Amino acid sequence: MYKLSSLQAARGLAALFVVAFHSLFINAKYVKGERLLPELFVFGQTGVDLFFVISGFVMIIAFRNKFGLKGEVADFLKGRFFRIYPTYWVYFLAIFFVAQVKPELVNGSQGGAVDMTWSFFLLPHSALPLLMVAWSLIHEVWFYLVFALILMLPAKRITHAFALWLITIIGVSIFSDTPENPYLRVMFHEFSIEFILGALAGITYLRLSSVSSASPFTIPLMVLTGLAGLVYALTTDVVGDADVIQSIPLERAFAIGGGYTLLLLAFALQEAKGRLKSFGFLKSAGDMSYSLYLSHVLTLSVCGRLWVMTGLSGNNFWHETLFWTVSYTAVLVVAYCSYQLIERKLLNLSRNIQLPVRT
Repeated sequence: MYKLSSLQAARGLAALFVVAFHSLFINAKYVKGERLLPELFVFGQTGVDLFFVISGFVMIIAFRNKFGLKGEVADFLKGRFFRIYPTYWVYFLAIFFVAQVKPELVNGSQGGAVDMTWSFFLLPHSALPLLMVAWSLIHEVWFYLVFALILMLPAKRITHAFALWLITIIGVSIFSDTPENPYLRVMFHEFSIEFILGALAGITYLRLSSVSSASPFTIPLMVLTGLAGLVYALTTDVVGDADVIQSIPLERAFAIGGGYTLLLLAFALQEAKGRLKSFGFLKSAGDMSYSLYLSHVLTLSVCGRLWVMTGLSGNNFWHETLFWTVSYTAVLVVAYCSYQLIERKLLNLSRNIQLPVRT
């Protein structure tokens, strides 16, 4: 009941969305084609929004029986640390060594303005991390720290805690400017709303999944409302060209974050009722989504540089088709190898590390 394939499939979809979005930059820089990639790929940036919603949902499901129990916070933080940092550090160190030899190949969009210590520990900073996609991990670390505090509360108080957090973020967003301090910017960023919405959806799921007499209109209404939010975001300037590192509009947080939340909840409830059983490729992509997220820009960049060397760059449909077929295949192969050879092995090793027990 609580091992939901729909959540893994959603992770896979989120990662593929981000790959699609970053493909536009690779296309502009290396391929220089105008025929193949649709403008809709811009919406792929909302894969990050979906990741944040999933994260909140999963935290509630995974720790549903742990709230208010002694020792759970330490175990939670240990688990989150080993889930994020070891695999991330492999990629950080790889890019770090490249930066020492060929600094012009790394973080060119920032002119090399990267703080290595802040990047290594995923701490907020005015510049992007060395591995630029890791900016979203900084938000995840913050979410986990807040969730660790909420985990100390008894289960009956957690909805109030998330509601208070939500009201705080909305209030700061409405009544103050975006903080210049990078720590405050992360703490009060509107992306927190999406994590909170995911957590509230997780709480709702736990209640509704055990109810056999729910209205037959519940799921269709969730799906229609969720799709309406996403369609609204697609047809307006909600996504736009805003610098999401600084802030996002509340409109985006609720239209996109809320839309994804309702769709995720609807599919999870359908799966709990036995109406969804297989997600195929998307579930497999979800299993390796962290490796896919960390590696895809690097893989696409290497493919792009090699493509330039062939002399085939330019506005040619068949050349573009060949490039993206090879590149997307490489992205999936590299992510799968990373998942099997790095991510899974590091996670297995971490399970053997025990926290010291106080006596």
